[in-house]
Amino acid sequence: MRRKVLVFRRLFLRGIICMSVICNSCKGENKNYEPTYSVDTLQNKTLLYGVPTQAHYGMHAAFVKYLNDHISAIHIRTVASSNFSAYVDKLNGRFFDVALANGVLALDSTRLGYSILGTSVEEEANAGVILVHKDSSINHISDLKDKTVATTGSPALGGHMLPMLYLFKNGLNVNKEIKLKYFESFESVILNMYLGKCSVGFSTLNGWNTVVKKRPEIASKVAIRWTTPAVVGNPLLIRNNIGEDTVGKIKNLIFTMHLNEGGRKALADLGYRKFVPADSNTYKPFREFLKEYHASIIIEPKK
Repeated sequence: MRRKVLVFRRLFLRGIICMSVICNSCKGENKNYEPTYSVDTLQNKTLLYGVPTQAHYGMHAAFVKYLNDHISAIHIRTVASSNFSAYVDKLNGRFFDVALANGVLALDSTRLGYSILGTSVEEEANAGVILVHKDSSINHISDLKDKTVATTGSPALGGHMLPMLYLFKNGLNVNKEIKLKYFESFESVILNMYLGKCSVGFSTLNGWNTVVKKRPEIASKVAIRWTTPAVVGNPLLIRNNIGEDTVGKIKNLIFTMHLNEGGRKALADLGYRKFVPADSNTYKPFREFLKEYHASIIIEPKK
């Protein structure tokens, strides 16, 4: 028994000595120790930037890169939807942090929890166009009767709603006298017309210019026959839960990017000259537009 006690005491003393050595060693290292801190991931937030369709993805690449190159602590990632309806569903569900919209969608932005950062000023005009084949016999609006029209569908403003109302106000009963064929983007509309699969198509003026710039041969077969009256530019929306500092930085960038070469190039890819300040009051005229539209365009075949 006594022997066991002596062994225990020896082991205990050895443990104390070892702990003393370790502690002294640590103290020596602590003399020159300086703590290092990891990057605060909360300061490197990823914002999802929503665009209507895949056709818009490439158009916005330079714009998004410009924002990322000039704003620290956040990263903006582009999200393109499969079609315009899917994009609207995501917008209604507040999926996007930042989003390009149109005047009609801007009306509900406050209700959906978004604010308007600014509005675009187009290189030409924010208008809709009605396209036909150059060798077609469609020269008057009445010639569209019984034709099949390629479109992205509502609520695409320039690519559907403006052309529909324009035709109605110029004597064509669009509820009964034309057939609508739906495509996922303005680019699809134009390409299908070029391939001879459709005789008439709706697009935005900006969309037409963008496609023809990339594919100039399209203009040899397809042409603008009518252009609708222009409306105010497209709003850039941001979700209301984004910090004021970030909002301020984005606003400062988009309102000044037309003043430098890199910014002008990014804007040119979008078909814009610049962004200017805007708010919900900017888009109030669209309430009257919607009233007129829904009073005139009664039946639209579903996709």
